[in-house]
Parts: sequence; C-alpha cells; structure tokens
Amino acid sequence: MIRFRRLSLLLTLAALVAGTIASTPAEAAKRKVPFGFFGTVMSSEMGDAARVTDATLDTQMALMARSGVESLRTILSWPDIETSQGVYNWAGLDRTVTYAARHGIAVLPNVLTVPQWASSRPDATFWWRYAPRDPQLFASFMRQAVDRYGPKGSFWAANPNVPKVPIREWQLFNEQMADFFWATRPWPQSYTKVLKAAYKSIHAADRGATVVAGSLVAVGGVSQWGSMRALYGAGAKRYFDAIAIHPFTNNEGSLAGTIDNMLEIIKRVRAVMRSHGDSRKSIFLTELTWPAAIGKVPTSKLLGLETTPKGQIARLKAAYRALAAQRRKLRVTRAFWFSWATPYNADSPQGDVTYRFAGLTKITGGSFSPMPILRTYTKVARKYEGCRKSDNAKRCR
Repeated sequence: MIRFRRLSLLLTLAALVAGTIASTPAEAAKRKVPFGFFGTVMSSEMGDAARVTDATLDTQMALMARSGVESLRTILSWPDIETSQGVYNWAGLDRTVTYAARHGIAVLPNVLTVPQWASSRPDATFWWRYAPRDPQLFASFMRQAVDRYGPKGSFWAANPNVPKVPIREWQLFNEQMADFFWATRPWPQSYTKVLKAAYKSIHAADRGATVVAGSLVAVGGVSQWGSMRALYGAGAKRYFDAIAIHPFTNNEGSLAGTIDNMLEIIKRVRAVMRSHGDSRKSIFLTELTWPAAIGKVPTSKLLGLETTPKGQIARLKAAYRALAAQRRKLRVTRAFWFSWATPYNADSPQGDVTYRFAGLTKITGGSFSPMPILRTYTKVARKYEGCRKSDNAKRCR
C-alpha cells in the first residue's frame, strides 16, 4: 500500500473457467466474470500464527469462500523464507496455502522485499528495499517457490490430504516506482533486470504460469500509465504476462466521478499496452479500495481517497459493476479489494493509517467480525458469479 497522491482525473478467462468450477450448466450460464475475478488481500496480521490460530484462519477462509472471494493476494516475504542463501522455511506460506486450498481459493503470492544477504545495499538502513545484488539470486528463489507450490509442486506431494490448488500466478514486488518499496534507481531498469531473470525461471518450472509485473500506482507526479511507458522503455515487454494496477482515486462529491476516474486510469494503461502490441495481456487490480476513514483519522493524515462507511459501500458496488461491464474491453481479469481484515482504529504512527479502515472484516487481536461492507461485497459477487457460494469457492450451494 502506498501514500496516495491525488489524481485528477480482459483477456477473458471464460473458456478456462468451465473446467475449474464445480457448478451446473445453468449456474455457469449465469456467471458474468471469470473465476478469480473477485478477490481480496490478506492482511499481514492474518499470517501471524501466534495471533490467528489455525482454526480461526480456517473459519475466515470459509467465510471468504461463502462471501464470493475466489482469489487471495498474500505476502510472500523472501527474507522470511530464504533466511540465508539456500536455507528455506516455508511454514508460514504453507499454512496460508493449506487453508486457501481447502476452501477452493486461488492464491496470488505477492513477493516482497529482499533479504539482507542478497541485497545490493546490505549495509543500508532499509536494505530490504534495494534490488538484489544479482538478479539470479531472486530467479533461484522463485524457481524454489514454483517447485514447491506449482502444478508439480513438492508441497502437494507431501500433503496428499490437502486439495490440490496449485499456484499459477506470481506477482513480483509492489509499487516499485515508490522508493520506500524499491529504492534502487532508476527503478524501471533495475526492476526489469530482476523481472527478466525471474520470468525465465518461473516459466522454466511452469510453462503455464502467469507472471504479474509489480503494481503501477501514481506517485511523485508520475501516473500509472507513465510508469507503464517507463517499463516498456526499460525493455520489460517480453518478461511479464499480466500487469498490476492500483487505481487509487476519489471524488467525494461524486460517485460517478470517482468511478469514471478509476476507469480512466485503467483505460490509459491499456492504451499504452496496445501501443506496444500487448493488447492480449491481462490487467490485475491488485489493490482496489476506498477506506471509510473520514472522521476517524486526523485531517493531516488523509490521503485523498477516503470516504464514509456509506460512501465506501457505494463505491465498492459501483466499482465492481463498472469493472464487470468493461472487463472484456479492458481485459481486467482480477480485482482484489484491499483488504479482508483491518483493525478499524487509528492507533498507528504510519502515514498511511487511513488504510486501517478498509477491511471487509475487523480484526481485533486474533478475532474477526464482519463489517457492513462485507454484505455488499457478498451480494455483488453473488450477482456476477451467478450463485450463492458454499464454504468452497469453486462450488455453489
């Protein structure tokens, strides 16, 4: 997530969906979006096994499935897993993948940060923000991840009682244009070197994988479509299968204006992609949100996209309606609401405290409680997925 700056202003998967969803022909006919279109982001608190028990995580994954969540974006922390070169601890991600698979939810790992041992600036205060000293170090890590969770992954062989839902989509880093996520400048060139190495490694392990390039966001006076041009200028075209966008925008005085601005961001990125011959590549909206933070955080900490609880509900409903209507034209195949669970309190020193008021549920300690916006998400997902979901995202009730 990023400190938002004001902004003035789908290769369809329907043919692939039929074989992945256990539904009747009538239910499939009612479906208006591809499987996985409705997603959410798993907050870091949910991955804390000391706070959130296995039973609670299982319950939340079941609620996700019943609510229409079909895809889950989760953090894959390279430093937490490869603690030293060649030494891996997959326990945290194993846990998430296990419970998501039990409920038929597809996982999109978002690979974040660089281990100190691999960093090009290991002595820097924020060493994890810098590109790896050798792109092949990251390529090797991604090969291990695919070999564990991909279609032929060792995780599935070692856990035959877990339904096999292999990971086929991988998002590589987040909002690289922001130096507090990716500090190696110029970012398009340094990121593309890492992207290229990882892309080749991932596809060597799984030819059908989807490599999602970072996430484009407006920052420092540069727009999402400006960053898209920069990536092409750095030679990234051959090394991603989908692009991620965070279309943050708001017009508190106009719901229609807010949605128009959101669509305009996507359209402009798509126009750049078309101009570079990438019309067929998908767009993932890996963070879509309007925090209900007005009146909850100090005015000095508002970022420009906040609204009220009522406005949040209206924006979620209108955004998914507009995206569903234009998904084929814009080739938007995923839209992840940020996020599943947030604390709904302002007890944070961070400048982006506003995002603590964005969750579909409220997390307090290790407990969760649904927020009113979850009802809206569920109703909207049900409309476009064509049925009420069971505890398994692939099955209708």
